[in-house]
Amino acid sequence: MISIRTFKWLYVGLWTLRICFALFGTGYIHPDEHMQNGEVTSGNLTPYHTIRTWEWTAALPVRSIVPVFATTGIPIWFAKFFSKKHLTQGVHPMLIFRLERSAFLVISGLIDYSLASLVPTPSARRLGLLLLASSHVMNTFQVRPFSNSIEAVLVALSLLFLRKISSVKTLDKSYLLHLLAAIFVTGIFTRPTFLIFGAPIAYQVALKTFTYVRTTTRWLRLVAPSLFTAVGVCTAFLVADTLYFQGTRDDLVVTPFNFLMYNFAPQNLAEHGLHPRWLHLFVNLPMLFGPWVAWQAMCAIVDTTTLFHEKNDRSFEVYVLRPTIIQMIILSLTVLSVQPHQEPRFLMPLLLPIIVLIANTGRLAHVSKAFWVSCCIFNFVLAILFGILHQGGVVPSLFYLHSVVADTSLGMRTNIIYWKTYIPPRHLLGVNERDVSTGLISFVDLAGASQDDFAASLNAGDYDRTFIVTPVAMQYTLPPAIMGCMELNWSIFPHLDLDHISESMNAGVLDGLRLGVYTLSRNCVFV
Repeated sequence: MISIRTFKWLYVGLWTLRICFALFGTGYIHPDEHMQNGEVTSGNLTPYHTIRTWEWTAALPVRSIVPVFATTGIPIWFAKFFSKKHLTQGVHPMLIFRLERSAFLVISGLIDYSLASLVPTPSARRLGLLLLASSHVMNTFQVRPFSNSIEAVLVALSLLFLRKISSVKTLDKSYLLHLLAAIFVTGIFTRPTFLIFGAPIAYQVALKTFTYVRTTTRWLRLVAPSLFTAVGVCTAFLVADTLYFQGTRDDLVVTPFNFLMYNFAPQNLAEHGLHPRWLHLFVNLPMLFGPWVAWQAMCAIVDTTTLFHEKNDRSFEVYVLRPTIIQMIILSLTVLSVQPHQEPRFLMPLLLPIIVLIANTGRLAHVSKAFWVSCCIFNFVLAILFGILHQGGVVPSLFYLHSVVADTSLGMRTNIIYWKTYIPPRHLLGVNERDVSTGLISFVDLAGASQDDFAASLNAGDYDRTFIVTPVAMQYTLPPAIMGCMELNWSIFPHLDLDHISESMNAGVLDGLRLGVYTLSRNCVFV
């Protein structure tokens, strides 16, 4: 059994680690961590050049602007306000980056708070908090501006309100139902998949409130005001999205509906990659939470379903919370596995429920030291992989280029080319949209283009200077004529490129884990 003092030291240490990963970890998990949030708010609130992905097209927008502005928009607006007040040179991209991460770092604490409220036994609560805080999901995915990160927080808060509503003393406080209704609407507009996670919670709330009032008339009288609250919040989202995307209220924009219509089209999912339907259960779930945690969760489900009718314990944790979590796990895995496009972050909202289930069944108190050691090693390795190594040079390269090209007073025409990297988030480059539209600065993202397309891009346009950003390993694959014209300005370590493992291995450990920022000689001509 862990002592209170030891727990405090460990928990504070894990939170310190989370803060460091959030503010200084430049690992790049997926383009959505920038394109679903920071790229959008920066494009609206700063003069910086940004791009919009397919999710934000006015023709078929599938993302609501409200959760985006509520998370990263507000801190960026304040930073912009104070930068104007103190006559500075605007909001530096590094500050924007850390404001985005700080916002999600803060709201990640709501998951910790929810777990502490959902596990009543002090010893089990301490173990559950340590398991949660040590998870690589909390140190990487959860502190990044994914829509899944917001969804996970809202699921945690929904379980917390289920507990409060299930208390007879607090059931008379109808504001809890109003808050839960607002959370549900926000969750649906953040990601419509929230419905899958929230359905068991809604069922238990309906069942609990009906059991309390005992008649249909009184039950409708109790829940009707909260339904009106849900309608009011939904209307606010619809108006905000319609005004944002259309500029008028004539053509209503319903982003959750657009989201579902887009994802129900097989040809759309094929563009993002098709996966076997067993991927969530056998790969993504163990990869996110660890095979040992997944095994403990499965055992807890078996124990609960086997012994449920044999126990007389009518406590909230046994009679309400455990069945709700089990229903949530089974329902979400089943429905999400139907879709052939399956990414690990889609299961992020299950982290808290699974740990609460394991902690409340008492299984954490009986695991061996090997369980904790293996969990620590597993989470540490994946935290380093996702938080630091994976595509870790892209963001620092943008900061470096900002320091070089942001000052356009000299009038130098600059061309920037990214090749064989994840999509660079333009708002972290921090160049003015005016400079891009006038041609003073050109930004080309070649992504995974062929070597011939890369060579052709080097001759495009007449620029005073051209910067090339590509993994050092990829430079070794170029013809000598091109290699001789590329001068290394700065290399960034570490940068793990999992899309070109063979090239990285051939380049060696050091060069294989570096991203290079090169200057192209103006005297070179490529035919």
